[in-house]
Amino acid sequence: MASSPLVAWMNPLPIELAPALASRRRSVAARTRGRVLDLGGWADHLCAYRLGAEVESVTMLDRVGDVRAGTGRGDPDGVTRVDASFDALAEQGMGPFDSIVSLTRLPLVENLDRFFDTVEALLADGGSLHLLEPTRRSGRVGRLLAVGGFVGRMAGGLHLDRDLPAEIRRRGMVVTDLTRFEVPTVSAPLRPFIEAVARGPATPPGSSPS
Repeated sequence: MASSPLVAWMNPLPIELAPALASRRRSVAARTRGRVLDLGGWADHLCAYRLGAEVESVTMLDRVGDVRAGTGRGDPDGVTRVDASFDALAEQGMGPFDSIVSLTRLPLVENLDRFFDTVEALLADGGSLHLLEPTRRSGRVGRLLAVGGFVGRMAGGLHLDRDLPAEIRRRGMVVTDLTRFEVPTVSAPLRPFIEAVARGPATPPGSSPS
């Protein structure tokens, strides 16, 4: 039996997330630097990358069939679209990247550990992971809504029952910026979001990376 892809080919996320998060996507893009890897799925934020200034280039994953990513016509100079899965980039020897941008991609990721393995393989020393992602709400309400997230995963293939800040820290990454907010125009399991920046695990002085 073939293994499931790291990121789904088609995009089952509700279309109302596009206008609800448009300004947030632009805010995330504006904070990046160097060589940027954008995990795709959206195109309305590409003009916010500071190409020619802090940003050298943008490589955007562009899976055929994901209509929200647009056609590529009218992309800013410096944006290159690549039809490949995230984990395939590491296998193809691409990178390193100074900034990796994930804009509501993690609900489509089945194996979160594999995702973070790929982040570490592709991220340059001192690089950063920029996230705009749904997360599980903390406390009793969060535990109750996690049931809805579990149902969403079973019914639509969306992983909405994860505590992402905890998962990031479990991997040894350092969360340098974290903002929690709610998206009121979508179903309850998709409302709690984070906008965050994380950096790779620090290598102690005198030791070598594993």
